[in-house]
Amino acid sequence: MKKILFTIQISLLLISINTFSQKPENPLVAKFLIEGGAEFGGDEILKVSFTNGEDQSMKAGQGLYLSVGGQLEFSKVKNFMLRASIGIKYNTTAANNANIRLTRIPINLIPYWKIKNDFRFGIGITSHQSIKLKGDGFVSDVAFTSTIGPRIEFGYKWVALNYTSINYKADSIDEFSASSIGLAISFVFPNK
Repeated sequence: MKKILFTIQISLLLISINTFSQKPENPLVAKFLIEGGAEFGGDEILKVSFTNGEDQSMKAGQGLYLSVGGQLEFSKVKNFMLRASIGIKYNTTAANNANIRLTRIPINLIPYWKIKNDFRFGIGITSHQSIKLKGDGFVSDVAFTSTIGPRIEFGYKWVALNYTSINYKADSIDEFSASSIGLAISFVFPNK
């Protein structure tokens, strides 16, 4: 009987040492996010005519963007992550003698569901701030405000397709759809 009690005590001691020596898992992992992409679509807000007879349409949802932010991963829910970012979205015309441009600051908050670690699907919200059309003396400058709209993304590793539904409005101008579809690349650091 003493041997059995001794064996049980040693076993319990080894189990408790092993339990307390394990490194606790961090419940929240924060990573730095950098993302860039191109988006297309929206209503025409300006049409620029060139001296060679050609013209170019500037659309409210179109532009290249670069953003930074963070990604949060949760150890209790392995397939869930949350990304928040802020950036600059820029669109210009091909004119040589003018810098007509549309700039805005997109702010995104998107929760994602990871599918088999490499695929992700997210539905979140976006808002564009400081929306400005600069006419460079050729057309009037216009400042817009935006609605808050949904942003949907489906990604594989570092590349993703996205859709944004949002509207812009100026004081003296009708509302424009700035909805867009786009292609993005993103990287997180550290990547493990």
